[in-house]
Amino acid sequence: MLWLPKYQEFGNKKEELETKDERIKEREEYFVNLGKLSERLLGYKEEISKIETALPAEPSVAALFEFLKKTSFENGLFVKDTNIGELYSSSPKSPESPAERIQKMPFSVSFIGSYSSFKDFLSFIYQNSRLIEVKSIKFSSPLKEENLFTFDLGFETYSY
Repeated sequence: MLWLPKYQEFGNKKEELETKDERIKEREEYFVNLGKLSERLLGYKEEISKIETALPAEPSVAALFEFLKKTSFENGLFVKDTNIGELYSSSPKSPESPAERIQKMPFSVSFIGSYSSFKDFLSFIYQNSRLIEVKSIKFSSPLKEENLFTFDLGFETYSY
C-alpha cells in the first residue's frame, strides 16, 4: 500500500495535464479564428477607412474647420464667422456600449455667397463620408443689387 499515495498523485497530475491540454487547444482555436477574422477584415479595408473618417477617434476642430473652409470655397461660398460649442457625450452616465461613447460637437458657421452655391455646398456636405449634421439654417436677404446672401448654419459632428 506504499504505492497508493503516489498512484493518486499521478492521477491528479494526469487530470491537471488533460485540463491544461484542453485550455491550450481552446486558445489555439481562438487564435486561429482571430487570424481568419483578421484576414476577412483586410477585405473590407476601404469600408473601414470610411467608418474611421466618418467617426474619428479624436475630434480635430482645426481639421473640421479646414474641411468646411475648403469645401465652401470649392462650392462658391466664403466663411464669414465660426463658433464652436463644447464637446458632449450622447449618454449622460458612464458609457456602457460603444454607441454610448459617441461624442457630439456643436458648432456654427456663417457663409456669404449665392443661393445656388449654398445648395451645392449642402449637397456636398450630405454626400460626404464624415458625419456632419445640419441642425439649423438661417439666411438673410441679398446685399444691395448683389446676389449674395448671408447663411448661418448650425452643425453637429460626431467622434468616438
